[in-house]
Amino acid sequence: MFRDQDGSAFSLHRLSGYGVAIGCGLFLLSIIPSANWAYALSALCYWSVFIMAWPRLNPRNKKQIRLLLGVAIVALLVAYVNGVKLNFFALIEGNLGIVAMLSAVSLLGLLPDGVKQKAPIIGTKGVVSTWSSVHLLGAVINMSSVFLVGDKLQRNTGSLSESQYSILVRALTSAGLWSPFFASMAVALSIAPNAEFHQLAMIGVPIAIFSCLISLWEFNRKGTLASFSGFPLAFQSLIFPISLAISVLVFHYFIMPQLPILSIVTLLSPVSVILLLVMKSGARYTKQRLTDHAHIRLPNMANEVSLFLSAGLLTKAVSLALAGALGANWSLFDSFGFVEAFACFIGICVIALLGLHPIVGISLMSSVVPAHGVDNTLLAFVCLCSWGVGTAISPLSGINLSVAGKYGIDNFQLARSNLLYGILMSAVVAIAMFLLSWMLGV
Repeated sequence: MFRDQDGSAFSLHRLSGYGVAIGCGLFLLSIIPSANWAYALSALCYWSVFIMAWPRLNPRNKKQIRLLLGVAIVALLVAYVNGVKLNFFALIEGNLGIVAMLSAVSLLGLLPDGVKQKAPIIGTKGVVSTWSSVHLLGAVINMSSVFLVGDKLQRNTGSLSESQYSILVRALTSAGLWSPFFASMAVALSIAPNAEFHQLAMIGVPIAIFSCLISLWEFNRKGTLASFSGFPLAFQSLIFPISLAISVLVFHYFIMPQLPILSIVTLLSPVSVILLLVMKSGARYTKQRLTDHAHIRLPNMANEVSLFLSAGLLTKAVSLALAGALGANWSLFDSFGFVEAFACFIGICVIALLGLHPIVGISLMSSVVPAHGVDNTLLAFVCLCSWGVGTAISPLSGINLSVAGKYGIDNFQLARSNLLYGILMSAVVAIAMFLLSWMLGV
């Protein structure tokens, strides 16, 4: 029996938090060539968290997970009937790297908030400053940046306007177009492991900037730009995120080029946070923060862990079913160029509009478009764009539900406020996707 310091038994809730931490630790251990056995143990650990946490998963996630698992089971039956050999560990290891990275990156939320309250900035400068603050901070600390900036905006204005909560969502989701610390990049590099990260970042950053420009144009068109009350950008708060991003790139290109960037992010994120906390506040404070994180934040990751594990199983199962029924070399497309890539982007965004997480559409796409048969950089770019746009326009995406719940806004109203933005961003994506296809020669 596991017992707390006061002698009381651990709850499954708390135990699942430690399970997430152990799963991440085993994944990092598996990076060592002689310890690749830890990879399967990491998968078993995360699936144990899934099972323990099932009763307390939110209803929205349960519906999606039931759908994913249901389709996966049918696909596995089809594969088995067609004589395909099923490898248990290969099936449960789908999306393991993504789940481990999300676990590691969650520690970035422990970073101290060094941003001091300042007078709000009005108008165009306010929009640019707010977008830049959420975007640059969110590129590393993800959802925490939205609440950090949103809470300060709320204190300044009393309640958030439609333009303010829209810019919070758009600034964060557009960071998924290029940031190595985002789940979108983890998914993209998992599906397309040979994609060139620097090419993705070089084209993703300009598209992300269009997110801000489109918002400026739209707010001006609606007559809300002049009165927009924005959050002042604090450069001192960007020192750590920028330093961490540079460290990841240095490790990826110069120190450990053989190690996937996903694994590097998983390794450097917790190490850098722990070192910073120890230097700033001492070992005792750091230990308490990590304990609180294991007891509170990590157990609450069960929804994300369960969704990504289920999507990973779906991808593996559908791929095996198609290989068994149609042959190992079957693909939905004869080739994969601009037309096919943009069609996949639109399809995933439509699935997001219907209320399913973009990972569902991306998983289905990866099953019918084998990564070895297409240009990996283009395939990864489809994942990033569909995630960046799809999460902004979906009424049931994690970011829209979180902002709606935090600030008392209707999530469907929030999604509707981003529809025009989604259409215009899709046009930008189409141009960028065409240019990338042309540059890659596909």
